[in-house]
Amino acid sequence: MAQGKHKKLNLHNMSADDRTLLAEMLRERIYATITLLAVVAALWQHPDEHQPLGAIGVILGTVVALWLATIVAARISYTAVHGAAVHKEPKYLEASKAASGLLTPAGPPIFFILLSMAGICSLKTALFIGMLSLLASLFLFSVMSGNRVTDGKVKLLVFSAMQTIIGIGVVLLKLAVE
Repeated sequence: MAQGKHKKLNLHNMSADDRTLLAEMLRERIYATITLLAVVAALWQHPDEHQPLGAIGVILGTVVALWLATIVAARISYTAVHGAAVHKEPKYLEASKAASGLLTPAGPPIFFILLSMAGICSLKTALFIGMLSLLASLFLFSVMSGNRVTDGKVKLLVFSAMQTIIGIGVVLLKLAVE
């Protein structure tokens, strides 16, 4: 690829509206990641009750349902407040674009399930690695956000670990309920 094609994301050069949209997309992605943690934990707890394609279907179904629910909720709420021309309302369009962040977290767990289909690992192992990848992404998002507000590396790691514990709590809660 030609040099210059890959530019580092520079938040300072982005407009306030673009930063707001990026933050909303990231919020949706984090929300979907936490939700998928619970779903993948449930699949992991009973892997013998699922086929790999069924597990992929559950994961895709979850993120698509979240995406559709977000679009419907935005449409209803903006129509209730702004009237019939909601498709032209800038904040509704922003909410619709931000909802695309809900789909991204499904990638890593599905990738690992595909590896299990290729015989590289068991479905249980693939689901476990999928959970770890979701937890790692929560941790990295927390580090990324915390890095913007603190210079202390220890404080940053402790803060990020504490936020990641929320994801671990979701997994433990789901496992306890099953």
